[in-house]
Amino acid sequence: MEIMTIGLKVPFDKKGLVLRKLANLVEGRIRKAKLLPPDKFGYNEIIINLETKNPRKVIMEISKVGKVEFLSH
Repeated sequence: MEIMTIGLKVPFDKKGLVLRKLANLVEGRIRKAKLLPPDKFGYNEIIINLETKNPRKVIMEISKVGKVEFLSH
């Protein structure tokens, strides 16, 4: 099992929708999640620590939801 950290930037008004989609995609594999306050442009940052056997598959699933930034490998 590998633990990976992923950062997502989402619009303030759509963070609930994105979080719901993420919870359905990676159910049971989230170790820790942080929701940071919005920046001056109105984007929230979501930082998620995931535990997974196949990181490539998880990355492909999450990239369908929005722009993904990988904070560690």
